[in-house]
Amino acid sequence: MEMCSGSVSYLKHNKMRNLIKPSIIFFILSNLFFMSFAQAADDFPARAKYPNVATIELDDLYKKRNSYTIVDTRSTYEYSVLHIKFAVNIPLSSFDFASKVSALYAEKGKTIVFYCNGHSCTKSYDAVSKVKRLKKLTDTLAFDGGIYDWVKRYPKASVLLNEIRLNADKLISEDEFKKHLLKPKAFLDRSNKNCIVLDVRDSLQRKDRIFAGFEKSVNLDNADKINKYIAEAKRKKQSLCIYDAVGKQVRWLQYHLKEQKMNEYYFLEGGAKAFYAIPYKDLYGTN
Repeated sequence: MEMCSGSVSYLKHNKMRNLIKPSIIFFILSNLFFMSFAQAADDFPARAKYPNVATIELDDLYKKRNSYTIVDTRSTYEYSVLHIKFAVNIPLSSFDFASKVSALYAEKGKTIVFYCNGHSCTKSYDAVSKVKRLKKLTDTLAFDGGIYDWVKRYPKASVLLNEIRLNADKLISEDEFKKHLLKPKAFLDRSNKNCIVLDVRDSLQRKDRIFAGFEKSVNLDNADKINKYIAEAKRKKQSLCIYDAVGKQVRWLQYHLKEQKMNEYYFLEGGAKAFYAIPYKDLYGTN
């Protein structure tokens, strides 16, 4: 299994290893079987917002992967669970992101290809834009198919947390995942009923807050803080209402919540993006 040195040292951190359980892999791979995509225009909704960002398609990246330096822009937590083989992890939220990418480019001398969770995730586009603006680096591409598309097509060119034999009995089904999804209005209503609200978006994604600071902000990398809120919810007999940017980061948490026997938890379907797409009067009513 090939991992960069930063990832190896990260996995040695005992508390984070407790959070990243191998069974998460079963959930990820099970999701790959029921994910389907529409036509290109709907498939990549953010492309129109980034007309100056060049993209690369899945099969092209695979065929030419040795000619590129592939950078995973997601959190260290997400990277440590599952990533493209030989990819380097430089979280977009890092304060020195552009400098690290620039140094990597100088070292490798290859076109940089950024990726994230894909499709509705915009980190790969933002990465291209950021290094161009701050470092004048233009030899870049965005692989906006993301990790889900890659693993579905090329599982042998992917790195999992451990070498695991898939056991269908341990898979979390689509139905079970959906049982914990709430539409924006229902999520808002639930948040007012003895619920601890967690915002697990990356720091750069928190340009605004749904609950005006009432929610608790916690990065997925912060195992201690996540476990603290799980313990608090159990102690106070409360539920957890969790949201991210577009409804993808929460998928990494479900197995951990189950292993911690946290039964009362809810995810905002479509994340903060879906919430803000709903007219104010439909969410809060009119006076």
